[in-house]
Amino acid sequence: MVASAAEGDNRTPVAGIVVTVERATCFVCGRATYDPPKSERPWARAVSGGRQVLVCPRSQVDRPDWASLVDRCSNCGSTRLSLTLGEVVCRACGTVGALEARPSEQ
Repeated sequence: MVASAAEGDNRTPVAGIVVTVERATCFVCGRATYDPPKSERPWARAVSGGRQVLVCPRSQVDRPDWASLVDRCSNCGSTRLSLTLGEVVCRACGTVGALEARPSEQ
């Protein structure tokens, strides 16, 4: 018998073994993901250091500089990047695989 994971625990029993599950959190503040009400802005998707990240609605308002923390498209400069099957794709212009390093990385 496998014990159930305690609330807030990131371990999940799968086929008789316990697997650690990484929960998605806000890249800026660490807040756990949730579905915002329709009247609130949605979570922003971005890429930072080649990793897909999420930015919560509150951080988008409280930290207007959040976009300076994420990667940009080397073609159009947009921060609207997503990671698809291991490739970075710009959702603004469609460029695949081209990342522009953040100023601190150059």
